[in-house]
Amino acid sequence: MQARQLNPETYNPLHYGSQLTIEIHHEDQVERDRIANNLVYHHHSATMDGDRLLIAVSYKELGQIIEELSLDFGPLAEQLRTIWEGQRLSFDAGNQSFDISAQPLIHAILNLSPESFYDGQEHNVDEVLERVQGHYDQGIRFFDIGGKSTNPRAKNIGFEEEWARLEPYIKPLLDHFPDIILSVDSNNHKTVRKALDAGVQVINSIDGFDGPNMLDLVSEYQVSVITTYNNRDKPTADVPASMLSYLADQVKTLKARGLTGEQIIVDPGVGFTSNQDGITIEEKAGQDVDRIKTIQTLADLKQPILVGVSNKSFLGTLYDLPLNDRLIASLLVEYQMVMTGGRIVRVHNIEETQLLTKIFNTFAP
Repeated sequence: MQARQLNPETYNPLHYGSQLTIEIHHEDQVERDRIANNLVYHHHSATMDGDRLLIAVSYKELGQIIEELSLDFGPLAEQLRTIWEGQRLSFDAGNQSFDISAQPLIHAILNLSPESFYDGQEHNVDEVLERVQGHYDQGIRFFDIGGKSTNPRAKNIGFEEEWARLEPYIKPLLDHFPDIILSVDSNNHKTVRKALDAGVQVINSIDGFDGPNMLDLVSEYQVSVITTYNNRDKPTADVPASMLSYLADQVKTLKARGLTGEQIIVDPGVGFTSNQDGITIEEKAGQDVDRIKTIQTLADLKQPILVGVSNKSFLGTLYDLPLNDRLIASLLVEYQMVMTGGRIVRVHNIEETQLLTKIFNTFAP
């Protein structure tokens, strides 16, 4: 008896509805019939073709089949498990490996900047620990901590002020929650180095990894990254093509510095649109829509893709929504991006986004 996947190159777990085509070869017709009957009993489709059995299933369905076959067809279940694990897509950081093949991962935002566009205010350690405890109890294990607003209208602060905002929180967070993953949202290499030395496991750079300072940090620390396509400071005629090319090059560059594909999240950079003279807010929102519509093509990289639209201004522009009324629009766009391949959902509204992921998991094949 032998099981093998017929389409390992073309199957992509990020493409909604993508299926693994698997051939199960068995010379004993009685055994083939038993396997086929077991699959049909559990409501799976199977096709007989001579001395082989063909199935076409999603990643999630194959996991179910493995469990169903394990009792009576142990050796076959183990062969299928090898195929299943070979198609697993994960995001790896620190000592954690998150399986994102069939379900999204929530990336909870902890803004420590009083200039933050969404929840900018002064914070204290006890308040932040209490907030994280609530999210932790809900199952969240991936958090993004930032001390400088990326809002283009916010004041630009230096390394000393940015680090002063972050430093009081990192050690208490990692001490209280030793199994969480923290990303530092910063494009300042001095801040990033300090954060990595304090135990942060992921660099989230809105400017990508173009310059030697940030790339040298990657080489030295070998930590996971989020790299963003950001064309705020450069006019771009074809945003989707530019984004796809840039992020593909970033993956190659970061792998050349020693990272694995599982350590690299690519961010299409919704909200980081061109600030060229004369561009209207409607045109900027249109660029964001173009990025979102290109997610399915970006998924061809088979990299974890960030979904970062939570409460952003393009939603206000497109749908005439003030900041406090953007939750439903955020959730709907996030769902669309997950359907087309997004997997790391960076959000402010944790409870509502958890419901979104539950709904996706219920109805995804």
